[in-house]
Amino acid sequence: MKILKKLAMGVTVSALALFLLVSSALAQSGQSLQVNSDGNALIPIIFEGVTYAPSDAKFKEILNKVKHTVVERDGKAYGYVNAADADKHVSKIIADLSEEVGILESDYVSSFYWNTNYSGARLDVESGRSLATLGIWNDEISSVKTANLRATRLYEHSNFGGVSIFLPPNTNISNLASLNFNDKISSIRVY
Repeated sequence: MKILKKLAMGVTVSALALFLLVSSALAQSGQSLQVNSDGNALIPIIFEGVTYAPSDAKFKEILNKVKHTVVERDGKAYGYVNAADADKHVSKIIADLSEEVGILESDYVSSFYWNTNYSGARLDVESGRSLATLGIWNDEISSVKTANLRATRLYEHSNFGGVSIFLPPNTNISNLASLNFNDKISSIRVY
């Protein structure tokens, strides 16, 4: 039963993350997000090299397979079953960002907050650092501001395991419940 709950949470997190991150990316690019009569976002996703539109018969089946979502700055969303495949994509994005901005000062940090709306205790993680375990911060983070010009990846389990969400640079999430990830972060990478 625990496995089914975790699987269901992973699908929900991926779908919500996809919706929120694509909405943000599209807003920044001046594009709009289409919504159907049920209020569900109609977001195309690229999976195994094929773009699936919400109108495709296999769209829901594909969304259920996605465990790791990577959203690029142009709003294109890529879904992966395998963390290693998502990691390769993330590495390419990070390399491209590094070429754009060069070496950043150490004051480029992602900030993690104990409470919603960026309140309570704050944990700052510098660009280029990873935390495989969070100690007292484990499963306690409720809001996040990602580093300027650097992306951040949040993991459900310690040692970078479980469901993951990749957040582009300059992303502010005042309540991680909106991604179904409130008080669920156990490891972090700031690129």
